[in-house]
Amino acid sequence: MNNNNKICHSNLRRGLLASAVLAGLGITPVQAFEFDTGNEDVSVRFDNTFKFNYAQRVEAPNSKLANAWNNNDGNRNFSSGSPVSQRLDVLSELDVVYKKQLGFRVSANSWYDHAYDDVGSFNPSTNQLNNGRPDSNHLSGYAERYYNGPSSEILDAFVFGSTEFGDESLLSAKAGQHTLYWGESVLAFAHGNSYGQSGLDLSKALAVPGTEAKELFIPRNQLSTSFTVNSELTLAAQYFLDWDAARLPESGTYLGFNDGIQNGGHNLSLIAARNPRFGTPGPLGANEFLRLTNGHTHTPDKRGDFGLMAKWSPAWLDGTLGLYYRKTSDILPNLVLQPVAVGPAQLASGNAGSYNQFYVDDIDVYGLSLAKNVAGVSVGFDLSYRHNMALSSVPATVNPALGAANAPGFIESFDGENGVARGNTVHAVLNGLTTFGDTPLWDSSTLLVELGYSRWLDVTENKQLFKGEDWYHGVDKVTKDNFILGLNFNPTWYQVFPGVDLSLPVSYNVGLSGQSAVQMGGNKGTGSYSVGVGMDVHSQYRFDLKYVDNFGDFDTCGSAGNAAAQGDGAAPGANGQYNCVPGQTTAFAGTPAQLKDRGMVTFTFKTTL
Repeated sequence: MNNNNKICHSNLRRGLLASAVLAGLGITPVQAFEFDTGNEDVSVRFDNTFKFNYAQRVEAPNSKLANAWNNNDGNRNFSSGSPVSQRLDVLSELDVVYKKQLGFRVSANSWYDHAYDDVGSFNPSTNQLNNGRPDSNHLSGYAERYYNGPSSEILDAFVFGSTEFGDESLLSAKAGQHTLYWGESVLAFAHGNSYGQSGLDLSKALAVPGTEAKELFIPRNQLSTSFTVNSELTLAAQYFLDWDAARLPESGTYLGFNDGIQNGGHNLSLIAARNPRFGTPGPLGANEFLRLTNGHTHTPDKRGDFGLMAKWSPAWLDGTLGLYYRKTSDILPNLVLQPVAVGPAQLASGNAGSYNQFYVDDIDVYGLSLAKNVAGVSVGFDLSYRHNMALSSVPATVNPALGAANAPGFIESFDGENGVARGNTVHAVLNGLTTFGDTPLWDSSTLLVELGYSRWLDVTENKQLFKGEDWYHGVDKVTKDNFILGLNFNPTWYQVFPGVDLSLPVSYNVGLSGQSAVQMGGNKGTGSYSVGVGMDVHSQYRFDLKYVDNFGDFDTCGSAGNAAAQGDGAAPGANGQYNCVPGQTTAFAGTPAQLKDRGMVTFTFKTTL
């Protein structure tokens, strides 16, 4: 007989968080369909969840953003008033359990989005190529699959087992494609102890502000085990057999913000200066900007990442303390540019070299967490130190001479991972979840507030690429510290009609101060929000109507720069003149700033059979 109550504070907190966040996202918990197997030792559950989402752009393109050659494909592909999503998703889940100890789980998602059937408007600055030339009516094969469909993918696919030792101890293990989420962060994925523990679907985070970090996880092939020693102590470990990157919106999709990255980007325009022959008769003047084509993407080894965890719940603490160590690879990409000498052939073709995306590895994460109820508030805290972390950097340009001189923005050569600044950082997350009962304004409500913090300690590699150096002039110039805030508030009214509950979910995320030293870590005055109304009908059908938008600052070139006066570029370039092309954007204070003109209304229907 097992009499232990395993880490009860953490389980209670996770249950409260799940309920609050699911309600805020418009997801109603439902019972799975269970088959009658005729054997009480065998449990088989099968779910099919259907979701239809319609979204329409309601904000006109910002003229400066629409003219940003490397950031505008999605902006130009969808005009104001056009549908940006007409998507049907089907999530199928199968769970088979024997004697509540052994079993397996398989889940798969299938989709089709009619809004992407014929994407492409006239876009002279497209970053898509067809037969080596720009083509505004062409998306990558990857984007066609994952955004248009019809297509599907396996999510969970693992076996599991557990066995008891004595009255208090339990050993459990999983093998296969699954997710683990360590720590107590909820919204601030970039600063939590779990960063890099799985790939993240950041397209979902941008489309649905306030999405809980663990709802973004992409299952990863791994071996994991957990040993509950007694009611106070649990130990766990994981070893990864695969690696997966974060999924950012692809080039040409509605929320795509960087047209050269991920699988959908085919080229980057060299927008520091126009082709000097542009507009003259003949092939040499055909291309306004020269471009680099997308080369090989360098990824970390599939195996080698691992993690160790201990959770302690002593009676005197009345909470749960966690300790963590993880060796991880990064999930966000960096860029290195490899231009060639420009001559007539390059002017005629427009091709002036290549660029590479790459992901660094060998990051050490040392973490601490605390989960505790304080005065009726479920409080969570994460604190971590990251060694050898990738820092916010300008794209490195390969140039042997300038790289040898440590000129800002340049490296001598590229070996697959050395094109980014690296260093040591500290991150913290503090959140609180509370519920309010019946008031004159609502029947019940939940409030989740989370504060994130980061600080860079030192730069250990490629200081000449770091955006925190004095030579960098962009609006996202890194500061020593930064703070971000996120909140989800969800008031609910029960039985407004027979069998109908009504809610008003609101989410808001903003950078309070500073510019983070890590990608997507937050920027002052930059953020996103959503407000809407939801209906839960007979605890079976969910309807949601929301408005979603982003905000933030960006820089635009006003002065091109020359030998007599510096331009408005973010980096000095080879000649130190900070050259740029008037009218082109030069820097963004975070991803939401790139999407500040993509306001949309969304309608979602969801049910589980």
